[in-house]
Formats: sequence, C-alpha cells, structure tokens
Amino acid sequence: MRSAKSALPAALIIAFIIALLMASGLAACTGDGESTLPETAADTAAPDSSAALTQDAPETDPPAETTGEPVEPVVKKAVIAGGGAGSKTYKAAFSLIDKKNPKVIVLCTAGRDTVENITSYTNTMRAYSRNVEAIALSTQLYDPAELREKIVTADLIIVGGGQSEYMMDTWKKFKVDEYLTEAYNSGVVCIGASAGGMCWTYAAWNDFYELPESVYKWFYGLDVVHMYYGPHFSNSDLWRKFDTEIVKLKDPKYNVGYAMENGAAFVIINGEIVKSIRESGTEHIYEYRYADGKWSKSEFAYTD
Repeated sequence: MRSAKSALPAALIIAFIIALLMASGLAACTGDGESTLPETAADTAAPDSSAALTQDAPETDPPAETTGEPVEPVVKKAVIAGGGAGSKTYKAAFSLIDKKNPKVIVLCTAGRDTVENITSYTNTMRAYSRNVEAIALSTQLYDPAELREKIVTADLIIVGGGQSEYMMDTWKKFKVDEYLTEAYNSGVVCIGASAGGMCWTYAAWNDFYELPESVYKWFYGLDVVHMYYGPHFSNSDLWRKFDTEIVKLKDPKYNVGYAMENGAAFVIINGEIVKSIRESGTEHIYEYRYADGKWSKSEFAYTD
C-alpha cells in the first residue's frame, strides 16, 4: 500500500489534466471564448429579415410589358364657312364623324340665344342627328363642371353667327373659351360661319356693333385654326376691306389668310385644308400668302 505522500502528487496531476480538458471544451462551445449572451435589450430583438429575404428570395422575371393597342394621335377637325352655310357644308362636317346620331352641341351665344336662333340651328342639326342640345349662356345658368362635360364630350359643336365680341366676352365669363379649345384639341368637330367661323381662327375681319354704325376691325378668336379669316367677302365694301387690311400686317403671326364669299367653306384636318366647298358652285375663295415681307393674293384652287 502506497503512502499518502506518494498518492498526493498523482492526484494533483490528474486534477490539472481534468482542468485543462474542461477549459478546452468551453472555448470550443463559445467560439474563441467570446460571450454570445445579449448585453442589452436591443440584442434580443428579432433579427432584420430584409437582408435575408433579398439574398435568399429566388430571382423573378421583370414585369411583362403592356400589350395594349398603341394610342392613336388626335385628329383635329374644323369646318369654316364664309357665311350662309348649307347642306353641302353640314354633310361634309358630319362625314367626319363615324357614329350614328352623334352628340351635337349648338352655341348661339353670338345671336344672344334668341328662341329664333336656337330653333333654327337645332332644327337644321336634327336633320343629321337626333342627339342635339343647345347651350344658352345668355339666358340660363349652368354648373361649371356640367357645362364643361357637355362641351368636351360632344362629337360636333356648331357656333352660330351674330355679335362676335359679345360671344367671346360671354364665353370668357364662363370659361367656355377654354372648354371649346379643349374640345377641338381632343378631336371634336368644330364648325361655324361668320362669327361661328371667326371664333376658331386667330384673327378675323369683323363688324363690331357700335353706335351710330358698326366699326370694322380685327377680331381675335381662339386661335385653334391658325389663319386670318375674312367672311362675307362679297357682301359689301366694308367686308371686302379684309383685302386691304391684311396687306397692312407687316409682322403677321401666321403667313396665310382666306377671304370667303357666302356659301364657300373649308374642311380643315390637323391644320391643313383638305376640301373646299361651294354651295352653289360659283362662290369664290381668295388666298393670301405672306413671304419676303409682303402679301400676295390668288384665287384658291378647288379641292372638292
């Protein structure tokens, strides 16, 4: 039997080896001996999953391109008559609409919305469509949103003759000038003669109603049809002054103008004249062109 003295060193050696083995195992479990316990509450929050989702989510194809039909450009259409528009002019205007019973808006503002004016125009339009409505700004009040809706959703707008300056003043009061411009630019067919033609052009030779007699000078319209316009060219010397007044313009906004006799009309598509109309076949249209600092005049060739 060994003595207690000889057993003591052996026991110390065994204890030392056990301690080494325990230290090695603890280091392996904690990763180089660093603590994995949270030091603050923030360390216990749920991990941010956005990065993991970005990295682990399967790749997807980009959104498919739209396969809808391409949007067709707006076709802008106007029919301008020199006065005395008739069936040939109206048929040409309605031929621009591919729809049965198109929605027609009648504006007799220049004629102060008299019953006679409205009745005459609406009856004429009903020969081409059963869907005709007159807007009487001189005698009725309209909700602005409803008024705009009526105008911009029309298929055809016809403006009657009369006092151009009263017409434009009234339109501006109710923003109808803006609605009509919007309608034209969205493809609504816009037609008219005399004041009803002037309103669509840039400038027109016009008789302003003043006492003791009318004063003839330039009237400025909506400028959706870019030209100078002289209606009623054969009616009187005062209307024929368009001929001498246009040549006085030395810095014109546009280089083209037309003087039209009653019964003559143009069909204009996207600013280009595509057809001329003569109700009786004998009416004249005169074209004025500005170039090299001066105006020249010629008779407009037939295009119908």
